[in-house]
Amino acid sequence: MKNYDVAIIGYGPTGAMMASLLGKQGIRTLVVEPNLDIYEIPRAVHYDGEVMRIFQSQGLHEKIKETSRDPGSISFINGFNWKTFHQDLSQTDRVHCWPNNTFFSQPNLEKHLRQNVDTCESVDQLLGWKLEKLDEDSTGITLTIRHLKDKKSKYYRCSYLLGCDGASSITRELGGFSLQDLGCDEPWLVCDLMLDKSIKIKNEAYQICDPARPVSLIPCEPGHLRWEFMLNDNDDHSDLENEDTVRSLMAPHITHLNSQLTEQDGNLVRAKVYRFHALLADRFKKGRIFLLGDAAHQMPPFLGQGLCSGIRDAYNLSWKLAGVLAGQWDAKVLDSYHSERHPHVEEVINLAITHGDIIQTRNPLKALARDLFLMLGRVFPFIISTIKFGQQWRLGNGVFARDHRSLNRYMLRQSTIKLNSGEEVLLDSLLGESFALIGFNADPTVLLSQQNIDFLNAAVTIVTLGEGGQGIDKEGLLQHWADDNEVALALLRPDRQIYGLCYGHSHNSLKDQLNKLFDQLKDQLS
Repeated sequence: MKNYDVAIIGYGPTGAMMASLLGKQGIRTLVVEPNLDIYEIPRAVHYDGEVMRIFQSQGLHEKIKETSRDPGSISFINGFNWKTFHQDLSQTDRVHCWPNNTFFSQPNLEKHLRQNVDTCESVDQLLGWKLEKLDEDSTGITLTIRHLKDKKSKYYRCSYLLGCDGASSITRELGGFSLQDLGCDEPWLVCDLMLDKSIKIKNEAYQICDPARPVSLIPCEPGHLRWEFMLNDNDDHSDLENEDTVRSLMAPHITHLNSQLTEQDGNLVRAKVYRFHALLADRFKKGRIFLLGDAAHQMPPFLGQGLCSGIRDAYNLSWKLAGVLAGQWDAKVLDSYHSERHPHVEEVINLAITHGDIIQTRNPLKALARDLFLMLGRVFPFIISTIKFGQQWRLGNGVFARDHRSLNRYMLRQSTIKLNSGEEVLLDSLLGESFALIGFNADPTVLLSQQNIDFLNAAVTIVTLGEGGQGIDKEGLLQHWADDNEVALALLRPDRQIYGLCYGHSHNSLKDQLNKLFDQLKDQLS
C-alpha cells in the first residue's frame, strides 16, 4: 500500500493550489479527482489582491493576469435607472500591490495551477477516481478510492487528508463534520454570455438594485459577461433557464456596457438556477482531516470571496503542514488552521450577507429608503463605510504574538521596493519561503541571535528598508505605515502574515522585544 504525506480530495482551484504549494516543497502528495478534465464552463469569476499575491508566490501572476480584467468601477442602479452609488475601484488602496477586484476565467486559472503541479515530481494525480471510505488511526488514514468507470478499488495511506471536494464534499460526510446555516437561502439564475472579444464594452460592473428583480452584471475576462438574476416567487425555474427567457431578462440592461449591444448578441454558454447559501462547517479540522474551500464554507457571491477564501485556506495550511511533516514543529500547530481561518471566513460570510441585503431588497419602501441612503452616502461617505471594496479581514487567534496594538494577524502590505542597484521588485520576491524579518530604518542582523535562527531550522530572510538598507519603499505607503505605528521590526510568517512587531519607542530595547517574540513563537511551534 503506497504511503503519502498528504492526500487531497478534489482538484478544483483550492485543491490545485494546495497541490502546487505542497509539491513545490517536495511533500509526497496524492490528488484524487472524479472528473477527468477541467470543467470548461466558468463558475467563480473574481479574486482580490491578496489572492493574486498568493498566485504571485507560485510564479503565476503574469499568466493569470493575461486572461483577467481589472474593472474600472462598480455602480449600483435602482429600479428608476438612477445611479445611487458609484465606486472608482482604481482609487481603492492596493494593500497587496495588486488590484483589489479582478475578474478572470476559472478554466484558464485551473489550467495554470495544474501546469504548476505537473512540474512537481512529489505529486501524483488520480483522475477519474472517487473517495469511497476512510479509516483513521493514531498514525494516519487508510483511503479506499474507487474508479468511476471500471469500479475497481485501490488503497492508500496518508498522514493527513485534505477535503477540497466542494459543496457536496464526501470528505466532510465521511469525516463526520456538520454545517452551520448562517441564514441565507436565495435562488438566483446565473448566466454566462460570451461575446466576440473585439466588441468594446464599458469596464464597469453593475448591481441593478431593482426590487422587481435584482440583477448583477459583471464584465469578466475579455469577451465574458456574467449575469445573475434574482428569482421571484412565481418564476418557473425550467422556463427561466430557457435561452429566449434569459435574453429577454438581459434586454433592459445590456446597453449599460455598450449602447449598440442587444440581447441577441453573444453565445449563451450557461443558464442555470442556483441557491445562494451561507454555510460554515462546525470545524475545519478533525483529527487528521482538514476541510478547505467550499467543503468548509459556502457564501453568497456578493463580495466575490468564495474562491478567494479557499485559496486563503490552502495558503494558511500549507506552510504549517510542511513544517510538521519535516519534523520542525509540533503537530499542535495544525490546530491553528481552524482557530485562524474559521472566524475569518465567518466574518466574510456575514459581510457578504449584509451586502446581499442591500442588493436584494424587494420591498419598494425599503428600496426607496436604501436608495436615499446610498445617494446621501455619496455626499457623506462615512455613512456608507460598511460598503467596502478591497478591505482586509483579520485572522483569528493562532500562531501569532500577543500585540496590544492589534496590528498583527494581517498580511503585511506589499510595496514596490527600489533596490540600491536601481532595480524595482515587489517586496515578496525578497522574503524567501520561511520566516522573514524586516527592519524599517533598523538593521535586524545585529538583533537576531543565532539561537533563534537555529530554532526555526530554516534560513530567516532579513530585509532592511530605508537608511542603510537594501532599498527603499518606492510608493512610501509601507514606510508610512511603519512610521505612523512606530514599527521598527516586523517578523513575518511564511504566508506573509505579521507574526509580531517591535516598536521603536518602547521602554524595552528592540533586541529584548525581538527575543520576546521568539520566545512566544517557540512556545507555539515546539
